[in-house]
Amino acid sequence: MDGMKPFRPAGDTFMVLGSTPATGYVTRAGGPAAGEVTYRIHNPGAVDAWVGYGMTSAAALANAVIPAVGSPQPSLPIPNGTVKVFTLSPLLFFCAVVASGKAELTVTPGDGFD
Repeated sequence: MDGMKPFRPAGDTFMVLGSTPATGYVTRAGGPAAGEVTYRIHNPGAVDAWVGYGMTSAAALANAVIPAVGSPQPSLPIPNGTVKVFTLSPLLFFCAVVASGKAELTVTPGDGFD
């Protein structure tokens, strides 16, 4: 993908609820079924979130972990008030965890970058 290409949605935006601990609020992305997909994740809330993702809902839930020193985790950090863009596989499941409180993150599958 070209890093200078503006983001273009290619599927419905959905919400992922981040809670403590990560719960069964796992959502599967729509959008393209093949190739690389760019996911635009927005955390408008007041708390940081860590997003787990995977090919199954169980994998996404298991990957929604806050890393600790000496214990790396396969989660994506999404600081409060930010938008992050990641290029991943299509049709993934997403789940989120926060240290305290709740976070409502929106995820939009597409192509390109902000």
